Amino acid sequence: MKTILLVLFITIFLFGAALAAHSESIPANIWEFTTDYYDVIGEPQLSSSLIGDNEYDAGETSTLFIQLMNYGLVFGFKTEKTPIDANESLDAQTELNKEYDVTTALNIRGTLQNENGAPVTILSRLQQGGSLRSGEVSTPMEFDIEVNNNAPSGTYELILNLTYQYQYDVKVEGYPDMEFDFWYVTKNQTLPVIITVRPKPFFEIGEVSSHTRPGDQSVLYITYTNIGDETAQDAVARISVVDPFSTTDDQAYLGTLAPGESYRAQYRIKVDGDALPKTYGFNTEVKYRDERGDIQISDVMKAPIRVYDTIPFSERIGSAVYLVVVLVIVGVVGLYFYKKRSRTA
Repeated sequence: MKTILLVLFITIFLFGAALAAHSESIPANIWEFTTDYYDVIGEPQLSSSLIGDNEYDAGETSTLFIQLMNYGLVFGFKTEKTPIDANESLDAQTELNKEYDVTTALNIRGTLQNENGAPVTILSRLQQGGSLRSGEVSTPMEFDIEVNNNAPSGTYELILNLTYQYQYDVKVEGYPDMEFDFWYVTKNQTLPVIITVRPKPFFEIGEVSSHTRPGDQSVLYITYTNIGDETAQDAVARISVVDPFSTTDDQAYLGTLAPGESYRAQYRIKVDGDALPKTYGFNTEVKYRDERGDIQISDVMKAPIRVYDTIPFSERIGSAVYLVVVLVIVGVVGLYFYKKRSRTA
């Protein structure tokens, strides 16, 4: 029994909360009177603007501060009923004054959406914008965004979807104890929000080569290409080696790489004698100076390094024997011609 009562209490509580939320979002419409003296024609009209810089770097997480302004206008009004006495005249004047609230936007709510395929992830959900009379400016609505790591530079459009209510009509009756009827409608507005992704170098790994066997010291070659749309200056590449590798030469100077340019860097590496023959991976990144003079570090890239099988002893002996045979043959031929020349001299 207690469980049933508890469930019933929770249900009533949630239902009440839902009703309260609904009543806050849409004012209750009351339309009981028949007397309507005036109709004022107009509505709110919102505009938006970004506060601060609208330029962002690829990979950046930031907050957009979007400020709203209401420039709603009254286009005119018409008389529905002419007052017939002093009391009705006071009712009519009060109604006319309140009718001009037709330009006030109530309970503004907004969501930022990516409807045009911008390389951006929107992290914030529904935001509240309050209420605005005509001519008023809002406290900025805040939306968190994340620009994709590989976002191309350029200008992109996000969409701010707004929903709000406004007073469509009002009736007044019963001077001196006036009563009011209000009628509210909901309006939707979509506004563009323009952001810019700054140019930025991007690097990718091309050819990776190294003929490495267990116990060897060798040179590792990695080709880096700037596939971005900005020049990287004073670029330095770095590798992070892992077991079974070691190095005392983990950096390579690439210099200045314009978009589309490549550089083949080289590193000296050593492989442990007990290393397994297989493909390993090195992390590598590029540190550079952008066109504004700021130091940047690229995303981490993975360079595949293959360790080959050790040459069997029999193959090494076979190669040595072959070399000796070749040298003997060359020596015998040389000796033959030397003696022949000596006899003819």
